[in-house]
Amino acid sequence: MSVRDTGRLAAITGIGCRLPGSINDPVALWDALLAGEAVTRPIPERRWSEMVQRLHPGQRPDRPWTAGVIDDLDDFDAAYFAIAELEAAQMDPQQRMILEVVTEALADAGIAAGSLAGTRTGVWAGSASVDHTGTVFLPGRHIEMGSVSGTSPSILSNRVSYLLGLRGPSMTVDTACSASATALHLARQSLESGEVDTAIVIGTNTMTAPGITAAFASAGVLAPDGVCRPFDPEGQGYVRSEAVVVTVLRRTGDAQDAHDRIYAVLRGSATNSDGHSPAGLYAPNPPAHVDLLRDAYAAAGVAPEHVDYVQCHGTGTKAGDSSEGRALARVLGADRDTPLPIGSVKSVLGHSEGASGLVGAVCTALALHYGRIPPTAAHTELRPTLSRLPLRVPVKTETWPDTGRPRLAGVSSFGFGGSNVHVVLEQAPVPAARDEAVPGRTRLVPVSAPTAERLRLRAEAWSPVVAATDLAGTAATAQHRRDHQAVRAAVVADGTADASAALAALATGRSHPALVGPARVPTHKGPLVWLFCGHGSQHARMAVSAYATEPVFRAAFDDASQALRAHLGRAVWSPGTKIDGFETAQHAIWLTQTAQAALWRSWGYTPDAVLGHSLGEVAAAHAAGALGLDDAARVVAVRSALLARTSGQGGLLVTELPPAQAEAAIAGRSLVVAAYNAPDTTVISGPVDPLRKLAEELERDGVYVRRVAEDVPAHSPAVDDLVPQLADALADVVPREGEPTFYSSVTAEAVAGDRLGADYWARQLRAPVRFTDALAAAVEGEGAVVVELGGRSTLARGASATLATGTSTATIVAAGDTERDDHAALMTQFGMLYTTGHTPVQWPQPFAAPVRLPVTWDRGRHHDSVSIPGLDDVLAEDNPDQEAVITALTRLVAQVLGAEPDQIDPERSLIELGLTSVAVIGLRDAIRAAHPGLAGFGVGALLDPGTSLASVAKLVSEYSSTVAVSG
Repeated sequence: MSVRDTGRLAAITGIGCRLPGSINDPVALWDALLAGEAVTRPIPERRWSEMVQRLHPGQRPDRPWTAGVIDDLDDFDAAYFAIAELEAAQMDPQQRMILEVVTEALADAGIAAGSLAGTRTGVWAGSASVDHTGTVFLPGRHIEMGSVSGTSPSILSNRVSYLLGLRGPSMTVDTACSASATALHLARQSLESGEVDTAIVIGTNTMTAPGITAAFASAGVLAPDGVCRPFDPEGQGYVRSEAVVVTVLRRTGDAQDAHDRIYAVLRGSATNSDGHSPAGLYAPNPPAHVDLLRDAYAAAGVAPEHVDYVQCHGTGTKAGDSSEGRALARVLGADRDTPLPIGSVKSVLGHSEGASGLVGAVCTALALHYGRIPPTAAHTELRPTLSRLPLRVPVKTETWPDTGRPRLAGVSSFGFGGSNVHVVLEQAPVPAARDEAVPGRTRLVPVSAPTAERLRLRAEAWSPVVAATDLAGTAATAQHRRDHQAVRAAVVADGTADASAALAALATGRSHPALVGPARVPTHKGPLVWLFCGHGSQHARMAVSAYATEPVFRAAFDDASQALRAHLGRAVWSPGTKIDGFETAQHAIWLTQTAQAALWRSWGYTPDAVLGHSLGEVAAAHAAGALGLDDAARVVAVRSALLARTSGQGGLLVTELPPAQAEAAIAGRSLVVAAYNAPDTTVISGPVDPLRKLAEELERDGVYVRRVAEDVPAHSPAVDDLVPQLADALADVVPREGEPTFYSSVTAEAVAGDRLGADYWARQLRAPVRFTDALAAAVEGEGAVVVELGGRSTLARGASATLATGTSTATIVAAGDTERDDHAALMTQFGMLYTTGHTPVQWPQPFAAPVRLPVTWDRGRHHDSVSIPGLDDVLAEDNPDQEAVITALTRLVAQVLGAEPDQIDPERSLIELGLTSVAVIGLRDAIRAAHPGLAGFGVGALLDPGTSLASVAKLVSEYSSTVAVSG
């Protein structure tokens, strides 16, 4: 046997399904397989009642046929895919279900659907169902473009490629009952050749008309008792079934690198034709089955006798079972010590025809994944023609035999007309051990959706799952393996109970301490501004958790600490040790801010502007690239040492006084305004006694005052003698141009980085901190997001108050407080940034195997009868109100675009709104459908690039009024 590069073999990494018995995910499918009971049942009378009556009397059933029926065949979340209800109503149910199941399969694979846009991802659909075409193209029925695209087999695959923006091969395959297995075979080849990196394989079958079932029943193909008994003497035929099943394939090596869940590896496959079968076009040709098996195992490079189990075509027909069994015995059973276990899932799910090959492959992949062989239902003994062959059919769940080799299985699929496929599946390789980053105690779980209502639905679905799932895995999946949509929230928690409760609160519109948001991402994204706190932002537990849990933070902190130590000549503060005195507090603040800045950058958050408050300007200058780490450490070391000399000479008093009142209050005293922190907050600096007396007076007057801890009389005449000393000590500092823009709290304007030398820092030591003016300059305009860096929040309240009085708008992302774990505070800030639309380049949680977080749907009404909300009622008036028409059309366009009506500007052209030419045709069809008299309404004017929605409303109003008058 040939040796194959297993890393290039295709692997099944994602599964999605819609199957009879309300089986809508791989877990439910596996449970049904283990139960070993048929989920088929009599076809509901409502499904075909009218069409059955049109059948020839000889074809009408005496009792309802038994089949595997999908109950919610017509349910579809059209708005999620930005498909208008009118178009959805004309789509083959296969197309509708495929879109949802592909989305679910990608989620199961841990692939964010949006990440595939523009990639060489291929789509292969296998289907033999043509029922919907027969129900649409009836004599006298009006046919539109939606009817054509809604019934075309090619659109089964192409609509997926279109909506996901995929650039790889896209094709629909019909080889009858082996169609989806053929699709799997083609996708495997494409992956192994390198033509694609990801493959989406679809198998689908629906029964929306009774004709084929009637013909098969009349021909004696279907089991008369409604039970499929593969390989059993009592087997007299099969039971038809509906199915939509999707697999996501990646090369095994790529899947391992991405820590994907691998259900099974496609070791190889082969396909051939019966050719001229002696018994006829519809009959099997045994020699062809033998050749197929030999080719498949030669291609797979494995010995046939090593196969542990075969998922057979196994329809329960005498000729089919006998031919298949004999071929298996001849090729796979010749050198075996024990009989070969074989089975057929058709005994449980029915025969899903064009989808059946992929259904069989998926069931076998699950068996390999879980290491158990499921039973075949309704089987008692082998047919006499097979009884002496080395074959057996398990009727109870069995543990997969331990052979010392990877588990190995085959899947057979034979097509009506002679197109045959056999797929060889192998157990997934054991995941390689990986070096995990130091785990953080707090996890961030982002959750998003296109609309607020969908966000609530998603949170409701996720809450119980998160409660029972590893929180680190949940966070990794939500961060890396989901799209991040327009309405966002984030859960920041250190345990599953809190995370689940926060999601439950989100679902019901309540607040929760672990919940950030929800918020809609603004359409205009403003600058990201970093705001560095000054003295007073220190606290005892500052940086402790971040240092312990974030390697980037720790490395940056240690680098800064080493640089500072070189200038001090002694050990410096480290997280968890006591902050003893003014100088130590200054060091702790700068070290923490420098490490925080490095951590934010590692996550991909690069500021557009920075500013700082007093000491905070040093970290800001370093973040702006104006000061290297050594120079920044020198400024901090010298500046803090000089200021420490003034300890005991005075201090700082925070007051809730507007600047004018503060100036009046200190008049005639040896005090100055050291900082303008907000329109209603000033910081007073000066000697101890005058400061104490002022505090007492203000408190008597009911004014809030607070003495700053570990303070000195900074920015006051007490530091005048220190100014020239600082300038001399920093003479060797070499500032440089840099990015981002540095906004000075000294000059209240942007200052070039190369101007931040010794003279600047000397002036900065004495000048008042003009924080409010500097902030206003940095966030001028709309949509800025200001992130506060420091041990605890000291500036966020003042920043909010400052912006509330101006014309600029900004979101303030406050630092934590002294009561909260500092790493949790950082994660909360991260969550706030996420909700503002600032999605990181690198998430804090490392990649891990995907967790099954449910995909949620907001399905509207059934699609057999569709009316356009509002439009039909509006146009029923003889002279419809134009504003009412605009409102109705706005709702319709919002539905097509998957947006909210208030996001649609009716004065913008249809092209500017994002409507494609096909969508415009759909809009015209919707208008026609809303009023019988508008059947002649044309599309030409709508396709004019300059036509606005308001203009369309005017045309519709005038046209319908004309129709009403002429009528």
